[in-house]
Amino acid sequence: MENKTKYIKGLDGLRALAVVMVLAYHLKSPFAKSGLLGVTVFFVLSGFLITRILITEIEETHTIDLKNFWVRRIRRLIPAVLSMAVVIIFVSAVVNRVVFTKGCKDFVASVLGFNNWWQIFNKVSYFEAAGAPSPFTHCWSLAIETQFYLIYPILLLLLSRVFRKRKKRGKVFASLSALLAVVSMILMAVLYNPNGDPSRVYYGTDTRAFALLIGALAAIQLEYRIIKVRLPRKIWALIGSISLVILTCMMIFISSYSSFLYYGGQAIVSLLAAFVVYAVTVSKSMLNKILGHNALKWIGDRSYSIYLWHYPIIILISGGKKSAWWIMLIEIVLSVVLAEISYRFIETPIRHGIIGEYINIINSKPTNKRERKRQIQVARRSMKVMSLATVVGAALILCMIFVPKKSTLDAVAEREKKANEVNELTKQKLEEQKKASKDKDTEDSKSEMTDEELLDSLNILLIGDSINVNVADYYYKVLPNSISDTQIGRSTLTGCDVYQYYVDSNGWDGDGVIFALGTNGPMYDTLATMREKAGDKPLFLTTIHAPTEDYESENNQEIRDFVENNDNTYLIDWYTASLDHPEYFEPDDMHLVPTGAEAYANCIKESVLSAFREREESSDKGDSKDSSNKKKSDDNSTDEKSSSSKNSMKSEDNEE
Repeated sequence: MENKTKYIKGLDGLRALAVVMVLAYHLKSPFAKSGLLGVTVFFVLSGFLITRILITEIEETHTIDLKNFWVRRIRRLIPAVLSMAVVIIFVSAVVNRVVFTKGCKDFVASVLGFNNWWQIFNKVSYFEAAGAPSPFTHCWSLAIETQFYLIYPILLLLLSRVFRKRKKRGKVFASLSALLAVVSMILMAVLYNPNGDPSRVYYGTDTRAFALLIGALAAIQLEYRIIKVRLPRKIWALIGSISLVILTCMMIFISSYSSFLYYGGQAIVSLLAAFVVYAVTVSKSMLNKILGHNALKWIGDRSYSIYLWHYPIIILISGGKKSAWWIMLIEIVLSVVLAEISYRFIETPIRHGIIGEYINIINSKPTNKRERKRQIQVARRSMKVMSLATVVGAALILCMIFVPKKSTLDAVAEREKKANEVNELTKQKLEEQKKASKDKDTEDSKSEMTDEELLDSLNILLIGDSINVNVADYYYKVLPNSISDTQIGRSTLTGCDVYQYYVDSNGWDGDGVIFALGTNGPMYDTLATMREKAGDKPLFLTTIHAPTEDYESENNQEIRDFVENNDNTYLIDWYTASLDHPEYFEPDDMHLVPTGAEAYANCIKESVLSAFREREESSDKGDSKDSSNKKKSDDNSTDEKSSSSKNSMKSEDNEE
């Protein structure tokens, strides 16, 4: 039934836009801040096209051949992803054992279509990778589509058997799809926690299904005309054009870390994409000509292959970090070349049924020499392919079993364990501080203290994320009477709340605050709020080292500008201190090994000492100035008294 639906050339242009934005996002391009929304566009397209095929089959045959449908989906998806995964496993085994190790663990889930739930149940963050990211992380979206293809056709088939009349059937299809879409949107908003890691919401089939269902609703409306409003084709062309412009602007300008995307933003993107799809389907306008351009069609035809290949290539070449233009060019060229090979020699032949054709030829009974010769050729070719597949499969299994692995797979568990230990130590420190009486006289004597005595006397609250988990031990060596509160995946948005919690619930009234956040997303203008909450306490801001994140330079510049423009605010420049020191970092180039953790703590030590010595000098100068002013005031008072006495004597003489 797939070939009985009319081909819509303009949809290839929308596919092209989606895959280009996803590629640009993974290349850390500044013009694709939210390029990952291209995946949402893919979902809408898939929902529309698949539902269009299914309801066309229902209306023509009054049923769905589920076996035939699923076989077609398998032919479309599995061969391409399997060939990509096999090649990446072999290549990474040679060039990058960390990527190889992660790829081995994710291989089966990626090929069989449950990668997203595999990531969720293994607590793998999409936004905070432990070590180098898995080369198959991007397969989460294929898993969601696969699960949709398994469940949605069954629902439509069951409903079609209950509701026999076309008009009623269309309304039921629309009602169920709309209800499920709304439930999915609500789940995304409810489960999303702006103060934590959003990976559960980002990966979940339940929280992302609405995009596929909105695409399905567009197909249902096209077939059954549920909404009776009939707009002229020119109006639809205008709606589609405006939607495309807004959609593109959202991909370019909205941050991928914005909470807006989870509180309705993704749904808006889905609706805009559905408007574009519907407009291109019902009208023939300039929009169709633009999206149907041959160049965009070429990219759109290969969008699935490009999507499959680009991410592992980027991970293997640059590790997901922002790279020089010529490295990005190499990554783009390799992605396109490998995508073309996959599309031409794997996807297209298999999708067009070459396997079934060969089986039929081999099983046929030739009636002449020509057919017999053809049968022998096909049999020999099939034997070669099967032999090659057997050899490759055996080699793959041996490679995955025996090639030594460089494991970073337990890094998350180890970091979580360490974070729990740090939290327990933090509670212990708080109890000690509550029991101990604070020496109020130390303020006057800080200038006479040695550096070690000064650091021992300070009570500074550090608010940090997973970067600071391994720093805690060294931090307490530097500032033994201070507090380090760290949490994996903590964003800047929650930092101010953490400070307020310590003030309100624990009665904390220390000597200063270190705001060590910014590796899990943009600053979101939290610095001014933190400065206001800290009051007259010194505020220390740390720059970040996060080369794989596109917001690194933006966050660091915002921190530097804030320190420069605000009094009583000091810089801990970890970014500069860590430059040209790869030995400080784990393979992800963000989290710290012991050497790096010690260097980080020393960076804090230097900044804190410098700030408090500067404050003491300012205080001493102020005291000296006050003393001088007081002496001058006393002298003036003495002079005034002397002058008054003299005048009084003169007055008495005059009276005499």
